Amino acid sequence: MKILYGVCGEGFGHSSRALVLADYLEKKGHEVIILTHGQAYNVLKGKFKCFKVKGLHLIFEKSVLKKRKTVNYNLRNFTRNFYKWKNFDRLMKKFNPDLCISDMEPIVPVLRNWYNKPLICFDNQHRLTNLELRVPKQYATDFFLAKSVVETFVKRADYFVITSFSKNQIKKRFRKNTFVVSPPIRGDVRKIKPNATYKGKILVYLTKKDRQRIKILKSIKEAFAVYGYNKDRKQGNIEFRTREHFLEDLKDCKAIISTAGFTLMSEAIYLKKPYFALPLKGQFEQTMNALLLKEAEFGEYSEDLTKKQTENFLKNLEKYKGKLKEYKLNPDELFKVFDKVLMSI
Repeated sequence: MKILYGVCGEGFGHSSRALVLADYLEKKGHEVIILTHGQAYNVLKGKFKCFKVKGLHLIFEKSVLKKRKTVNYNLRNFTRNFYKWKNFDRLMKKFNPDLCISDMEPIVPVLRNWYNKPLICFDNQHRLTNLELRVPKQYATDFFLAKSVVETFVKRADYFVITSFSKNQIKKRFRKNTFVVSPPIRGDVRKIKPNATYKGKILVYLTKKDRQRIKILKSIKEAFAVYGYNKDRKQGNIEFRTREHFLEDLKDCKAIISTAGFTLMSEAIYLKKPYFALPLKGQFEQTMNALLLKEAEFGEYSEDLTKKQTENFLKNLEKYKGKLKEYKLNPDELFKVFDKVLMSI
């Protein structure tokens, strides 16, 4: 089967999923071309056939999503794809895919409509549309906005395969074509034995430099390995680390403090590591991840980190570890579902 696979290029979560799924599909004998952009293109281009596009980009300032700047940027940048539409037509006619897959990538769903191809929607964002969720009132506006964005990307598909670590029910109208699976875990992480050790530092992963959060960590009697500053340097109880040390610290760390991205959170749950989530303001998907994490008692979250919150989280590590040890995450579940879905297309 020939498969055109659209992958969102923002961050590394979507490309991490694609590394797992595309590798599996190729090993099963399928031919895959990945349509993507940004960070995902750089991750995937050496491993798979890739078709580069102008993608959507989220603009953050001081860990806050700037909605107007994001819209203005994408109106200028993303629409440039339409000036090169002959390239897409050439791709579809030459490759002639039997199936399209979209992971929060908006061009592939358009192509599938124009060329009448079946579509599988594969992501974690469609939790917002297809699953029963309890959303606190203070997040209602952000929830409806995020839900509208997700529906704009893909509202109709032949199948939805949704990755989730929570046990939310599928809405009745979606039950015939929606599957909820455990998050896929990349190979390097799967090689690490869950709860191997908790003897290392607290792993801290920040997507943006943040003096206030570093100041808070320095005031706490604990050792921290901090990523996101792209340097190797020790300052008191904080050791700034570069990415080549990340898997080692992930294996040994006592706990994780990080933004509320779905991929790292899933890897932490797989490895039974307590997690303190710091959702980016204005990005409801991260808020939802943090809410579900807290509900499952796998950790805590805060939009504005304080010393007291951090110390309370560290005092409760044993409670979180107990809940994590009870939870079973099956990363192979995804493959069984895709085998079933592909047989029906």
